Amino acid sequence: MRGSILLAWLVLHSEVLLAQVPQRPDFEKHVEPLLQTLCFDCHGDGADEGGVQFDAAESYEALVANRQLWGKVWDNVLTGNMPPAEMSQPTKTELRTLSRWIGQTVFGIDANSPDPGRVTIRRLNREEYRYSVRDLLGIKFNVDEHFPADDTGYGFDTIADVLTVPPTLMDKYFQAAAQISERLLDSAEEAPEAYRQVFGEAPLPTGDEQRERLTRQILENVATRAYRQPVTDEFLDRLLQLANASVDSDDLTVEQLVCRAVEVILVSPRFLYRAEFQPRPDDPTHVHPLDEFALASRLSYFLWSSLPDDELLDLARAGRLREELKRQVRRLVEDPKSERFVENFVGQWLQTRQVVGLHKSGTLHKQIDRLRRDMRNETYRFFTHIMREDLPVVDLIGADYSFLNDDLAKFYEIPGVIGDQLRLVKFEPDSSRGGVLTHASVLMVTSNPNRTSPVKRGMFVLDNLLGLPAPPAPPDVPSLEESRDRGERFTLREQLARHRADPGCASCHDRMDPLGIGLENFDAVGRWRDEVDGLAIDASSQLSSGEQFSDIRELRAILVEKRRLFYRCLTRKLMTYALGRGIEYTDTPQVEAIVDTMMAEESDGNRSRFSTMLLGIVESPQFQMRRGHGSTQN
Repeated sequence: MRGSILLAWLVLHSEVLLAQVPQRPDFEKHVEPLLQTLCFDCHGDGADEGGVQFDAAESYEALVANRQLWGKVWDNVLTGNMPPAEMSQPTKTELRTLSRWIGQTVFGIDANSPDPGRVTIRRLNREEYRYSVRDLLGIKFNVDEHFPADDTGYGFDTIADVLTVPPTLMDKYFQAAAQISERLLDSAEEAPEAYRQVFGEAPLPTGDEQRERLTRQILENVATRAYRQPVTDEFLDRLLQLANASVDSDDLTVEQLVCRAVEVILVSPRFLYRAEFQPRPDDPTHVHPLDEFALASRLSYFLWSSLPDDELLDLARAGRLREELKRQVRRLVEDPKSERFVENFVGQWLQTRQVVGLHKSGTLHKQIDRLRRDMRNETYRFFTHIMREDLPVVDLIGADYSFLNDDLAKFYEIPGVIGDQLRLVKFEPDSSRGGVLTHASVLMVTSNPNRTSPVKRGMFVLDNLLGLPAPPAPPDVPSLEESRDRGERFTLREQLARHRADPGCASCHDRMDPLGIGLENFDAVGRWRDEVDGLAIDASSQLSSGEQFSDIRELRAILVEKRRLFYRCLTRKLMTYALGRGIEYTDTPQVEAIVDTMMAEESDGNRSRFSTMLLGIVESPQFQMRRGHGSTQN
């Protein structure tokens, strides 16, 4: 009861807070006073720290037109990166007022008519092709041997704009379709489960009329699944014509006809591309809901990396998918196929895809070759557990448990774990382990071959957990080794201090280095250590936002307290992966709304559940709607 009362109070308090924010903030009345109070010491009256100056524009119109400036301001204020911790901070009302003015006036965002953005027609990436063929035909096709690795954008290989199709790749699709078709034809003896999946259990007829009817029925089912929407009779006629082309159809069995048609289906743009048709594709002002077949496709490729199953298609056909969306999201998450989502999303978000082949030449890394898959799978099982059990999202960085087997437990120096299979292991209260930051997989991908890298680890935390990416280093910055004086011994902390002595470097390294130093007790492959080269490790530091910590336990507790940043960061990463495009400023209000919902449901020690974030994305206008091509900005 107490938790319910507190949650109601939080919601009411939030509504009161929003009521204090002007519906349409005025620059002179509401915004300019905030800038003068909070920002002008560094960015006004002639000061232009970081290249930002608010009073340099010749006119109000020129100031508002500088979307690059205001985009940077919006990012820095929402993440708490500005104003600096030692300066006066905006109240929540002031922050929301400034945010609303930037959204409305600079970026033209209308809360009553949100811009869902537009995704380019996108090719299936390598993993989506793999699983689409497997779920459609029951054939396990090795895409790694036949197709090149996909390009990535914004950290993921689901981004439509980078999934191009050069002529050589199209050739490979034709070759793959021929091989898959041939394997399907031979499946009666070599892969009976695949055969039954396509042709069914009953003996196939041989009479001309029955053969044509059954062939048409099988192809209608295969084509509907492959194209993610119903096909017409005219299309089936054409498909059968192509299957029969240049061959006497009387000589073909049902299996042969179907396999020839499957070869055509697998090279069709309707299979290779995820197209979402719309009535006015070139009108950027026209926003419309996705039809339910397109919504089913978005949902299944998001959570299964594959085409919709019969239940999703049946609901779309009946026009009932939206009303059953929550139940379907739960069903897809609980299905074993959601492990594909975990491997593909987490493997790129936390870079754990790299673990198995990483730094093979490094001496340290050679010592743990047999543990690489266990390390990677620990992170996958951990994320899957939080997702399927609908546990708090913040457990990803603050959990007091993980999934270990005996070998990995010995590596972590955790006693009492027996057996080859990964299982849930709860850590002691004072353990240094807990959350993905202490997983060997993450610690490995953020290290150099034979030594740790506090800079890499700090950048990783900023970018992937806090959503505060630092700009790339200037090309002429020397490495730690080059900055070290010959013949002298320095602790890593001293090396880093010398490395960032240049004020031009300090603005970024003051944010990165403390986070990396906090992880310095873990070596390059994730083992605990107390010293390096006879020098004791001091993992204490102070974040640029002012919080001090003495070790990884206190750093982890700080990150848990800063979980709003983590929620925002993970929401943006998930949305990018799901939509197949980068997050734009027009998406900011929706991201903030999801984060607000997550924070509002926290009460009495409870934390926001994974389903809140996931459903927030799936139910968002960005996921369920689209608009025509082009910019909505003048």
